[in-house]
Amino acid sequence: MAGSLARRSGRKYNPRLGRLFFFVPLIIIGILVVYAFVELNLPGTLMITAQDENGNPLHVTASVSGNNYTTPQTLKLGQGSYTVDFATLAWYYPPQSRSVSVTPGHEVYAVGVYTPAVKYIQVTPSGFNVTSITVMHGLTPVTWINPSTSLVLFSGGPMQTTEVRPGATYTTVFPVAEVFTVNVVSSNQSLTITVL
Repeated sequence: MAGSLARRSGRKYNPRLGRLFFFVPLIIIGILVVYAFVELNLPGTLMITAQDENGNPLHVTASVSGNNYTTPQTLKLGQGSYTVDFATLAWYYPPQSRSVSVTPGHEVYAVGVYTPAVKYIQVTPSGFNVTSITVMHGLTPVTWINPSTSLVLFSGGPMQTTEVRPGATYTTVFPVAEVFTVNVVSSNQSLTITVL
């Protein structure tokens, strides 16, 4: 039948050419399947870093799929979704967990930003709400809060006489390690501050 069709059209049927037209698409499809399989099984890269709010690097423990690593860390992972949990670090609020999607052959970043833990102290004309605090020099913000309706004055140690108006706040970071006492002027009640 194929021979009679070829005679009618004036062309000869070439069985080699017919096989070529049959196998070439199969070869192309096979190559695409192998390429897709290899491409999808390539690992992706997860880069984990931790830093303070000024961008300074921190070396902390980060957990991915139950495995612990010290930042900075670069991991080769299969395609999928991962959760990165950052450990607590003294004097800082820890960052929230980061969810990342790793895709083959691509890089994804999980950055944990640590912010200094603030120490809050209420100060009124009658005194402080605590008798002592410990902070880290050059890092820990100390925020004085005046919830009263009166002006409060206090002083001591490296602090000049400081005033906090009603409903206002005052924040300071102590630059050097030392231990000192601060007193409310109107009541002479004291607060011991240990700066590490």
